[in-house]
Amino acid sequence: MKYLTIDTTTKVTAVALAEDKQLVGEGFLHTSKAHSERLIPMLNQLLTAAAWTLQDLDMIGVTRGPGSFTGIRIGIATAQGLAQVLKLPLIGVVSLDALAWAGRGRTEDIVPILDARKNEWYTARYHWLPGEEKVECLTSPQALPMDQWLEQLKQLDRSICFVGDAVSKSKELIESVLGERAMILPEYFSLPRGAYVARAVWQRWQETGVGDRVEPYYIRFSEAEVNWAKKEEIRRSEEHE
Repeated sequence: MKYLTIDTTTKVTAVALAEDKQLVGEGFLHTSKAHSERLIPMLNQLLTAAAWTLQDLDMIGVTRGPGSFTGIRIGIATAQGLAQVLKLPLIGVVSLDALAWAGRGRTEDIVPILDARKNEWYTARYHWLPGEEKVECLTSPQALPMDQWLEQLKQLDRSICFVGDAVSKSKELIESVLGERAMILPEYFSLPRGAYVARAVWQRWQETGVGDRVEPYYIRFSEAEVNWAKKEEIRRSEEHE
């Protein structure tokens, strides 16, 4: 089964082509350009390099969040459009679940951290089962202040392997709290990659065998939604005065 995966939940644009669980090729860009500018050109270049066409695909996969609100929408809209036109099943995976594949086979707990702004991370905690191609989610995806999450991890008294786009700029903070129990992977391992999404998508397909009705997974409200809710609360209170 041949399939394409798309991940635009962070500043990284990551696409991949895979056949069953075998990676065929991937594209990776971590630049200041918007996903809308680089996603389709990257996809076209990757298809050309692999000598594939869109008609060769049997499935489309996409990360649905958490992450950048705009990036999530761009990735899902592109994947939905392709799946609809090509009449293919669409598989959605959580970005943090996909990042857990960066620590595949490691003995430490795997903790993805994505920049959620406002001194918060989107995060979760996973552990790979020994000798198996299966990861267990120990702490569900959530948005937490950085200091609060690190203190929670400190109380576990376990070694932690960190992955994600927030790792490099948070390295000193992480090590100041966890010391030698913190494992910091190099960026070429820890940043979101098409290869990780491809494995997560394939695993989900093996488990379900059917497409998903993919919807964004935001975890928390956007700033615009929060501001709107505050204005509505003020308006309603004024009406009752």
